[in-house]
Amino acid sequence: MNTLLNSPQLSLSRIISQSLIVGAISAAGLLTGVVPGLSGQSPTLVFGSAAQAQEISNEEIANYARAVLAIEPRRLEAVKEIKGMVGSVPPVVCNETRSINRLRGDVRGVAVNYCDFARKIIESNKLTVSRFNAITLSQQADPVLKQRIQAELLRLQQSGNQ
Repeated sequence: MNTLLNSPQLSLSRIISQSLIVGAISAAGLLTGVVPGLSGQSPTLVFGSAAQAQEISNEEIANYARAVLAIEPRRLEAVKEIKGMVGSVPPVVCNETRSINRLRGDVRGVAVNYCDFARKIIESNKLTVSRFNAITLSQQADPVLKQRIQAELLRLQQSGNQ
């Protein structure tokens, strides 16, 4: 039986969506901070310096992928909300107090809520923020790791186990 969930178009859409998420994470690794943040240039996560990466286990990849899938909708929501308030999204790096303090009150509230949410999601997926960031940075330089993450994102999306 060919249902909407099994249609080739939906599968292609998921692959594209998953690739965009990984691409956004890759681009964000070039910026600074310790936890995910909001970027005003385009809807991307902002990451900071991370500890030197060690071998990344399959369990860590699964935890990382679950965290990314859980964070991304809230990040997009925060970007949209801030754009509605001020027209554009200023650079926000969650661990940089100056970055947060420069924001006007209502925007600061949205940013702080997002940053707290992202940290909790990362930690609830059995990762530290520094390990999450290390994986993010590592996948930029390691095509095999990037492929492993993409495969896990796709597996989670297809199984509905986000």
